[in-house]
Amino acid sequence: MKSRVLASCTAFRTRNRTVVLAIVASLALGCAGRTHLIRDDLTAKDVEALVDSESAQGLLLDLLAHRSIDADGDLPALREQARLRELSEEVSLDFAALSFARAMSADRMSRAVQASYHRFLRDSVAAAEQSFGRPGAFPYTVLFAPSWMYRSHPETGADFAAQRRLLDRLGIANRLIASRQDASVEDNAAAIAGAVRAAQRDGKSVVVVSASKSGAEAALALSSVLASEETSPVVAWINIVGALGGSPLADTALHPPTSWVARSVFWLRGWDWAGMTSMATEASRQRLRGARMPDSIAVVNVVAVPLSGTVGATVWFGYKVLRRHGPNDGAVLLADSVWPGGVNIVTIGPDHLFAPRDDDTHSLAMLRAIAVAIQLRRVPAPPSVPAGSEARRGIQIGIGERDLDR
Repeated sequence: MKSRVLASCTAFRTRNRTVVLAIVASLALGCAGRTHLIRDDLTAKDVEALVDSESAQGLLLDLLAHRSIDADGDLPALREQARLRELSEEVSLDFAALSFARAMSADRMSRAVQASYHRFLRDSVAAAEQSFGRPGAFPYTVLFAPSWMYRSHPETGADFAAQRRLLDRLGIANRLIASRQDASVEDNAAAIAGAVRAAQRDGKSVVVVSASKSGAEAALALSSVLASEETSPVVAWINIVGALGGSPLADTALHPPTSWVARSVFWLRGWDWAGMTSMATEASRQRLRGARMPDSIAVVNVVAVPLSGTVGATVWFGYKVLRRHGPNDGAVLLADSVWPGGVNIVTIGPDHLFAPRDDDTHSLAMLRAIAVAIQLRRVPAPPSVPAGSEARRGIQIGIGERDLDR
C-alpha cells in the first residue's frame, strides 16, 4: 500500500513538473525560432495537410489568393476572442484562426501594407539590402525591447541578436534596451520609458520593437508611463506577437498544484516570480484597460497565425492547453496579441516562436513593410481614396515601394 502511495505521489510530481516546464518553455522561449511561413504557391493538396477541416481549407485558399474580404459583415466580431472561441467550437480551430487572420487584414491600411510585404518576399536579399542604401530609406534609431529570459537563453533569439546584426549591416542605428530578463511588466515598462527619454535628450526619432512579454511592457510604457510629450521621439511601435493580455498559461502556473512546482523551478534558477505574476490574464487586461496610444505613434502589429499543421514542437503543449480558449499561437490568445487600431501584418503559419534566425529574406521584407506602414500612417488617405493609391498622391517611400496597387 505504501509503495503504491509513493508511486502515485512520484507520478503526480513528475506529471506536474512536466506541465510546469512545458508552460515555462512556452512563455520564456517566446519570440524566437524558425518561421514556417505559408506562401501563396501551395496546392490544394498541400493545404489539406495543414488544416483541420474542409471549411478551413477553403478559407486558407481564399486568403492565399488574396480574394476580396469586404463583404463579410461579421469581421469586427472576429477580432474578439469570445467569438473566435465559439467559432472554433462550431466549425474548427483552424477555421477560427483563419477567420481572425482575415478580419485583421480587412482595413485599407493593413491591406496595403500586407500587399507590400508579400511583394517584398519575392525580392532577393541583395535587391532588398540595396533599397536601404538610398538616402532617408529608414531614418530612425531602432530600440529593441528584449523578451523574457533573453539573457539566460540567448539561443532563443529573444534578444533580437539576428535582427540587430542585420540592422548593423544595413547601417541602421539600433540599441538593445537594458531591461531585466525576469522582471515584472511594470518594472520593464519603466526601463523602456527610460530608453525613450534618453532618445529624446539625444534628439533621435525612434522605432520601438517588442515581442511577446515585452509587448505588454512597451504598451504600458508608451500609453501610460510616459507623458504624451515624452513620447515625441517615437514614430512607431512594432508589436510582434505581443502578450498584451497576458497568457492563460501564466494563470495555470500561478495556481496550485502547478504553482508549487513552478515556484520551485523559479527559485532554483534564480528567476523573479514577479515576472510570471505580471503575465496573469486578469492583471494584464486590467493594466491596459482604458490605455490610449498617442496619435503620433504608428502601431504595427505583426500577428502570427499558426495552423494545426504548422505549430512547432516547442510550443505544441501550450497550443494544446490553450485550444479550449480558441485560436492561439502556443503561448498567447490571438485576440490578445493585437493593439486595436494598429496596422496589421498577418503571417499565416508561424507560431509564437516567430522570429527566424537564418532567413534574411523574411526579415528584410518585414522591415521594408514596416517602413511602408510608418509612411502611410503619417500621411493617411482620405476615406474616398482607394487603398493603395497613396503613391499616386505623392508619398515617397524610401525603400523603393512606389505603387501599392501593382
